[in-house]
Amino acid sequence: MNNPAVSGLLRLTLARACAWALLITGWIGIGSLALRLAPTVTTGFALVALWLFALGAAATVATRGGLPRRVRALALVAGAIFTGGGLLATQHNADLPALGAALLGWAALTALASGVVRGLRQSQPVPPGPPIVAASLGALSAGLVLGDVGDLTTLAVRLAGFVGAVVLVLLVLQRRIDAKPRAPGCRAGLFDCSLPAWPAGAWRDTAQWPTLLAGLAMLPMMAALPLMADWCRALAFPPQAMVLLHLAAMFGPALLLRRSIAHWSLRTLSTVCAVLLILGAACAIWAAAPFDLLGLAVAHGAAWGLAWAGQLWAPARRGQQGASPLRAAAGYALLTLAFGLIVQQAGARGVADVHAALGIAAALAWVIGEFVKVWSRETVTRRRVP
Repeated sequence: MNNPAVSGLLRLTLARACAWALLITGWIGIGSLALRLAPTVTTGFALVALWLFALGAAATVATRGGLPRRVRALALVAGAIFTGGGLLATQHNADLPALGAALLGWAALTALASGVVRGLRQSQPVPPGPPIVAASLGALSAGLVLGDVGDLTTLAVRLAGFVGAVVLVLLVLQRRIDAKPRAPGCRAGLFDCSLPAWPAGAWRDTAQWPTLLAGLAMLPMMAALPLMADWCRALAFPPQAMVLLHLAAMFGPALLLRRSIAHWSLRTLSTVCAVLLILGAACAIWAAAPFDLLGLAVAHGAAWGLAWAGQLWAPARRGQQGASPLRAAAGYALLTLAFGLIVQQAGARGVADVHAALGIAAALAWVIGEFVKVWSRETVTRRRVP
């Protein structure tokens, strides 16, 4: 390609898509293997929590910058061998140590992919836009690779092959990273600015609560998706369709509305997120199976996607510059453990109850936010009146 700027942007888009595909495929794929190989549901969720924490720890190192190309290349190859070997070993021994090796290797690979994205972004002469298209491509790839997450015989093989293919692409892309980036560094979240964390003081602003709650919806849904696929199978709904439907809900609305979201006010974004969370809660409480889980997956997936896209377009609502992903990963890991305990005790009803609670909390948060806004306006008006 003759235009260096265009070719550089295409390389960045491809790297972002690979990174997102690694994140989503690992989250659902590792979770599927963990929940079936672990002796209890709680242990399976604990393994997913370990993966999240390991990802944050690895990303803290891999996104700092300054990693030589040869070192990164060797790390990518070693991570692919480690991960692929662990995945294939689970098919022969079906033991947790092999899964643990794959888990740690996948976390390292995802963090290294984040470093590649960071390096390519910093090499762009003009700051690129939000990675909504790239993330959507990554999610589509993940959904196709995962297939039937309940078929453990071929799942590990598909995952191992996917890891090898993605690493080959990243090896080619990372060779074009400039030794001295021309653009300033970005905050240290996963995939550079693609998955930023919320600011530490965001919860002090009541107007943001519905959007913040929507940002939390991804965690229980992704963690429980392997179990939800099994429950849908029992109701004659294809598991692969369940996975694809949820991923389409997460990224489809954000992709279609990506231009208009840039102009949404904070109030509009919060209102839309609140409506979707309430709709998902209504499905979880009153809809008959399997439409309770399907409606929940669509509504809360869309709520997360719009909250994420709105956050990317609004720098004031992003995480602080240089924030470490380890803190966010530790929080996600603790929430995953707590969610696992609920699912262990209540099963599918526990998943529905957690999401119903998010919807109810969003409704209350929106009402409180509107009340605070009206009260603040009236207070200002009274002060102006002599």
